[in-house]
Amino acid sequence: MKNLLIILVLLFFPLFSAAQQFSPDRLRLALQNSPNDSVSYRLNMQLNYYFQELNRDSALFYIDQAILLAAKNNNKFGEANAWAFKGYQYSLKGKYSESLQSFLEAFSIIEETKSEKNSWCFTLGTAISPDKIRLYSLSRIQNMYSVLMSNTQNTEQEIFYLKESLNNARIINDSLRVAFAFMNLGFAYVKINKLDSALIFENEALSLMKHSGSAKYVTNILTSIGYIYQQMGNRPEARRYYNSSLQYAMDQSNLGNLSTSYFRLCNYYLVEKNKDSSLYYAAKTLEAMHSAGTTSSDFYISDVYENLFLSYQLRNQFDSAFKYQGMTLVTKDSIYKDRIKNLAEFQSLGFSEQLRLRDLEKEKLVYQSKIRIYSMLAGIAIFMLIAYLLYINNRNSKKANKLLQRQKDEIEIQKKNVEQTLLELKSTQSQLIQSEKMASLGELTAGIAHEIQNPLNFVNNFSDVNTELIDEMEQAMDRGNLGDAKAIAKDIKVNEYKINHHGKRADSIVKSMLQHSQSSIGVKEPTNINALADEYLRLSYHGFMAKDKSLSASQEGFTAIMKTDYDDTIGNINIIPRDIGRVLLNLYNNAFYTVREKKKQFPAGYEPEVSVRSKRIGEIIEISVKDNGMGIPGRVKDKIFQPFFTTKPTGQGTGLGLSLSYDIVKAHGGELKMETKEGEGSEFVIHLPEQD
Repeated sequence: MKNLLIILVLLFFPLFSAAQQFSPDRLRLALQNSPNDSVSYRLNMQLNYYFQELNRDSALFYIDQAILLAAKNNNKFGEANAWAFKGYQYSLKGKYSESLQSFLEAFSIIEETKSEKNSWCFTLGTAISPDKIRLYSLSRIQNMYSVLMSNTQNTEQEIFYLKESLNNARIINDSLRVAFAFMNLGFAYVKINKLDSALIFENEALSLMKHSGSAKYVTNILTSIGYIYQQMGNRPEARRYYNSSLQYAMDQSNLGNLSTSYFRLCNYYLVEKNKDSSLYYAAKTLEAMHSAGTTSSDFYISDVYENLFLSYQLRNQFDSAFKYQGMTLVTKDSIYKDRIKNLAEFQSLGFSEQLRLRDLEKEKLVYQSKIRIYSMLAGIAIFMLIAYLLYINNRNSKKANKLLQRQKDEIEIQKKNVEQTLLELKSTQSQLIQSEKMASLGELTAGIAHEIQNPLNFVNNFSDVNTELIDEMEQAMDRGNLGDAKAIAKDIKVNEYKINHHGKRADSIVKSMLQHSQSSIGVKEPTNINALADEYLRLSYHGFMAKDKSLSASQEGFTAIMKTDYDDTIGNINIIPRDIGRVLLNLYNNAFYTVREKKKQFPAGYEPEVSVRSKRIGEIIEISVKDNGMGIPGRVKDKIFQPFFTTKPTGQGTGLGLSLSYDIVKAHGGELKMETKEGEGSEFVIHLPEQD
């Protein structure tokens, strides 16, 4: 029942647009259950049209079946239309002599058949009345024949037959056939560099195609408009139309047109020197072209290989570029030979028959005279073209061999230079990284020394006091004044407690630093991030003050306001303490550096301030280091995390601190970001996962 329904729908909707509503499997199923040859013919033609741009060999198979059915039933217009489709497919496959034979067969049938009551003509758009079938078929054949003229570089003949097709389409008032004529006239006028006229034709075709609801060839028109705009120098419009054509081709699963869209986009991005996009679309062109098995009139497989060669060359991937350059030369040589062979076969058929079709309605003697002239000119043109192609092929081969050898030598030299430069860069990088580590170690050591010095001062002072108190206690005991001796003993005991307290404090600082130093093997461990942040803040500050005093002994020492806001709910998180400590120390040192520099410029009314804040945000721990210093200029914001980039004067920074910090945070599965405003300060924010 379903099969019968499909057949009935196809019978009552002979328009091609109906074919798009059925999958090839359903069409084949309907063909197997076809009730008669008329329905079988239409189903074969619909299958041909479905595969027309998807698989040319499949399309030719169904065309041959349609030709046999039409010839068997003596249906002339149906047979002529099928021969025209066959000629169109052969012209796109590069088989020009077979294409010409097919079109001559189609024209011969049309010329002999003036009318047909029960035609099987496969129509597009709207149903054609019997009195218009001949002109409709003639318009279609002329349009398809122009494709053969285009592929054999007979542009004058191409335009002539397109105009004839347009006139016949207008006589029968068929807007879709008018659209096809406009579309191909646009292609032809691009070749003769009449871009304004070409653009007018293509826009007319686009409007008519969209109005008719025939989306299959919209992608051809959009690609052509994009190419016209590119030739005019309007690159934004060119890219917009190329992208639209690509979307239409994808929507229609039209592999032939898809390869053309990819090819044009690749050429567009090659001009832009966009190495990533050009390579992407070059690869997609090759993929689509292999799937469709297309021999395009606009480009060949050698052009696709050449685009891949140019794209890899942009990316400095010389091995791949060398590979595709070689493939370009090989395929170009093969294509030249095949094209010469096909053109020779095409010419051998005799252009008297080909050009005889130009003036079907004119007087026979005038027509034959013109045919002789055009045959002679065409023969001369073909022989000149063959000679030119042979000359170009020979010249290109010689140039290519020289170019390949020169590029091979250059690649070897460049390879050696790159290897030497890489070794030097690695050596320099190792030295700079070590320098950065030693600088951080020096600043950390200064802070540690200051931290330990405070409790040691207390230990020394209370020890001296106790010595004096012991002397006083001995004197009191000698006098027999036990009350004073006991009071002094209590003071000594209190001082001993303080000595013990500050000694333990110094011991704690040393143990903490040793613990951080021992974590250098890169093992994560539960760590109190608040304590770590606070400890390194004090070490950085004291180290910075000590360094500042040593540099400016005659001036008042550096001071800054430190504000902290720690989230007590955070607790311990899994990190490498020494590495995260290095990140914090680097951010603190940068903050103290910038507020000190700003204080030098604005000594009055400016208070240096560095703030540290921790906060839990879901499963993320955020640590913020903020200053009110100089800020970072907008022109260098994007470079701040790049290796070897620094805003400090020469000799005061390696440019590796923030780069190493960024890498350490990334290695912890976190993120380091920066917000800044020039003249007002900066804020660096660390995001770390709570559990990793």
